[in-house]
Amino acid sequence: MSGIPQLLKQNIFAEPMKEANPVLPGAEVFYLDGPISLVYGGSLSEMQIAYETFGTLSEAKDNVVLLCPAFSANSHVRSTEANPSRGWWESIVGPGLAIDTDKYFVVCASLLGSCYGTTGPASINPQTELPYATKFPVVTIRDIMEGHARVLDHLEIDQVHAVVGGSMGAMQVLEFAIRHPQRLKRFINISGTAHTRPYTAAVRHLGRRAIMFDPAYNEGNYGRVLPIAGLRLAREIGTLFYRSREEFNERFDQDPLRAPGLDEIVFDVQSYLNHQGNKVVVHFDPNSYLYMSMSMDLHDVGRGFASRDEAFSQIQAEALTIGVKEDNLITVDEQYDIHESILRNGGRSHWVEISSRIGHDAFLVETDLITPAIKEFLES
Repeated sequence: MSGIPQLLKQNIFAEPMKEANPVLPGAEVFYLDGPISLVYGGSLSEMQIAYETFGTLSEAKDNVVLLCPAFSANSHVRSTEANPSRGWWESIVGPGLAIDTDKYFVVCASLLGSCYGTTGPASINPQTELPYATKFPVVTIRDIMEGHARVLDHLEIDQVHAVVGGSMGAMQVLEFAIRHPQRLKRFINISGTAHTRPYTAAVRHLGRRAIMFDPAYNEGNYGRVLPIAGLRLAREIGTLFYRSREEFNERFDQDPLRAPGLDEIVFDVQSYLNHQGNKVVVHFDPNSYLYMSMSMDLHDVGRGFASRDEAFSQIQAEALTIGVKEDNLITVDEQYDIHESILRNGGRSHWVEISSRIGHDAFLVETDLITPAIKEFLES
């Protein structure tokens, strides 16, 4: 065997892309005229935001729960008649569940810079009539959070009962609590951090390089051809940190599945990583992957304040912070630091630590571990 192993060059040169930034079935859309200024100095001349709602808004508009999606998630939290596909928090949001849609009016918007109907790199730039691609401005977690605030404005909702999110969603939750302290009564952040550490940024750097080194990437101008191999590899790298060492060692067989070969899937764990990579290439725009990844690296709630303590001192809402002991991506001490920082600066915070062999993704996979805490806190 010579050259690049077959396993590494699968679909490396060309695969036609699907619709680049589709509005999901059942989602609603509204438009904002610009200029819309962003944290790092860029701006958008206009912006489209796609969102979904679940449940019924009370007459007093006092039963709203705003959900903030994680990295590859979108507005589709649970299945509906308009979109029967399973939502990303199907076991948490719904009638009688932890976030009970018989009680609460749930609002969730797709993220600015992503590829699910809200303006992002795959959207058409009205000034050039071409996709923004890498001409899209840098977005931060704060910019993304402001998109959620604009959805609430659009719905004429002044205050929410709670804002909830995990991982990247938890970053948005913190920004909301700090920047809009009077608009929420309580918030829940799960597997979050107040500021990204260099190690975590290094992990995401590897994912971005995997995409950018794919020959099909073409400096972000891939048109109707996607850098499939790079995008797949980026997701596989990320999966190593979304899940725990304990889960991998318990779940997968160490014995080869077949005769060894560099261009073959030899081990069970390789098959799993390949499956995770294949899932993301079906629906995610590579440039959006880069922009969303960078927004997390730039995350720091203290930016614009004299210190992070000053940022935390803005919080008025009551907090629930949920940490995962086995988290390899955002360690439990980082998660606990949020709780401590809120208390140190005069706020109200509750700490719940769970143990899950899943690791960082526990809030998406082992939802039974967080359901009691979420339900009790929302109803307290």
